[in-house]
Amino acid sequence: MKHPSSPHLMKTSILLLVAAAGGAFADQTVTEVITPEQMAALQTRSPFDELKKQQQASEKEAKVARPEGQSLIKQSEILHDGTHWTLIPKGAVLHVPAQMSPRVGTKPLGTLLPWDEFLIANRAWIQTEEVTFDQASGKTPLQDARKEFWQNQTKVIVAVHLGGPISVKVTEPATPAVTQK
Repeated sequence: MKHPSSPHLMKTSILLLVAAAGGAFADQTVTEVITPEQMAALQTRSPFDELKKQQQASEKEAKVARPEGQSLIKQSEILHDGTHWTLIPKGAVLHVPAQMSPRVGTKPLGTLLPWDEFLIANRAWIQTEEVTFDQASGKTPLQDARKEFWQNQTKVIVAVHLGGPISVKVTEPATPAVTQK
């Protein structure tokens, strides 16, 4: 009896595998032949060439331009403490005492900080006033009692909604119409 790992048995197994595999590949045909020049061109081409072509095509299709005269800085109010500064929307500052006016609306000095970090660092001279969306849009006026309270404060009052600064459209009380008799 021959051992299962004999050379004759292995040859027979290999032949059976080749015959079975040959039938699986027999129906497949080569559809494209690549020449050595084409292969060299494919090997020298950067994988990013196609991406560059797509980017250039998309840039030619539609360039998005910022409307002239608009910028984030122009639409914002700058608060600074001499070391750091932050941006808040114009209209978010509700009250500025005279002694704090140099800290509002001037050129940025130092390092830009996100609003929440700037507020934490400057709680000594900034106070927030939580407002509703209706108050911010001017549908509901700000309470007169709060406006009077702000006049006595030595801090800059900033309107916020859910902790973030928000512009407030200030509505003046409507003057009653004068009727003629």
